[in-house]
Amino acid sequence: MTRVMLGMLGVLIGGSLVSGQVAVERNTIERPFEERGCVRLELASGDYDVRAGDDDRIVVRWSADDEVRVKELRKLSVDVHVDGRIATVVTDGPTKHVHFTIEMPARSDVYLRMKAGDIDMRGIEGNKDIRMTAGDLTIGVRPDTLWYARGSVTFGDIDARPLGIEKGGIKRSFEWIGGGKYTLDARLFAGDLKLARPSGKVEEVEKWKK
Repeated sequence: MTRVMLGMLGVLIGGSLVSGQVAVERNTIERPFEERGCVRLELASGDYDVRAGDDDRIVVRWSADDEVRVKELRKLSVDVHVDGRIATVVTDGPTKHVHFTIEMPARSDVYLRMKAGDIDMRGIEGNKDIRMTAGDLTIGVRPDTLWYARGSVTFGDIDARPLGIEKGGIKRSFEWIGGGKYTLDARLFAGDLKLARPSGKVEEVEKWKK
């Protein structure tokens, strides 16, 4: 009897672990992708962290803001398609109460399009072409890596202190020339555009030095 009970308990625990693993995998997509490629982000309105990750893959994770919203995750459509040096990340569905984290090789060009929401992009060294309709856009930058930077906000504030620029009001923009090799073009219709210095994490700084 004891052996039977232990066996049943083992099956239940094993089943729970498998279910847990499936749940984790269901909310994560991982694809091989080498550095120095271009990542196209075609995102539904929402809340996104875009981070430097491993040098050989793209990982997308997402979670609901609270337990009540977990069921909404089933209605989401998230896809990562890789074609040679170009990767395309697409999200669609009810993303209002969902948080996404997108990790990619630090040396990646980024092409991003999104209607509304919040983007926090850190640790990515490469060309950036970003368009948003409304929301808050934060981009980590190292001025010494930039050759040309352009930013504009129709309604909102520009905080680009690493480049010595701060502007607020209506129809604000800036252009900046540096000695690096990358370009940054970020345009926002309504909201705040912020260029921030790197977080100072040792691993992030080391990646950028290589």
